[in-house]
Amino acid sequence: MENKNIGIIAGYGDFPLIYAGELKAAGYSVKVCAIEEEADKALSEIADSITYISVGQLGKLVKFFKSEGVGEVIMAGKVPKTLMFKKIKPDLKAITLFLSLKDKKDDTILNAICNFLEKEGIVVVPQTKYIASVFLPKGVASKRAPNKKELEDIEFGVSAARLIAGADIGQTAVVKDKSVMALEAIEGTDEAIIRGGRLAFGGAVIVKVNKPGQDLRFDVPAVGLDTLDAIISVNATCIAFESNTIVLHKERFIEKANLNSISVYVF
Repeated sequence: MENKNIGIIAGYGDFPLIYAGELKAAGYSVKVCAIEEEADKALSEIADSITYISVGQLGKLVKFFKSEGVGEVIMAGKVPKTLMFKKIKPDLKAITLFLSLKDKKDDTILNAICNFLEKEGIVVVPQTKYIASVFLPKGVASKRAPNKKELEDIEFGVSAARLIAGADIGQTAVVKDKSVMALEAIEGTDEAIIRGGRLAFGGAVIVKVNKPGQDLRFDVPAVGLDTLDAIISVNATCIAFESNTIVLHKERFIEKANLNSISVYVF
């Protein structure tokens, strides 16, 4: 008999809310372990049960999911890496895990957490396993297609973005006239867009890619209304991303892009 208990480790943004809502609609009992520094408090209105933890409280996370009979969990929402550099109070399990890491890259940390949870009998499943409504098909998704210049910048930006993605630095490039305005680092996509867009003085193209061998359990590329707000704020004109990119509030995303003559291209 299928276990209808599903866990969500919830970070920042709307994705945990969207995912929890879809799981509930599909008949699952949703148990949420929310990062208290980041997660939306509205999750408490959707989840069948919820607990809040700080970054580093791995013991509390495991205890909660085990007590709720959860065998599968989904990581949903961003947990900014900058939290690692604030005054967090890791428990003994987290300290042991962090001391074993060869570096502090995103993939290194998240892989270690997934392996730790699996040893505890809790499997982190791909973010895409239970949801399909957040993806767009390949091609032009907006009313306005990219023009010749934008297509050239997309091609150029893909190469630049894949360089940093391969080094696990970031996944986004901001480009204008085949020149890199900014590459995403620890600040995240939206801040990189603002930084590069200001340097471009309008007309920038945003390109977001997968990491090589993208691990679908975590850090699947995502864009949303906040991303569009960043694009609009610097008068950028186009965003391009791969087809397995999560698009939060997909219909509103496209509507807002169209209202602002922003081209959305999926490759």
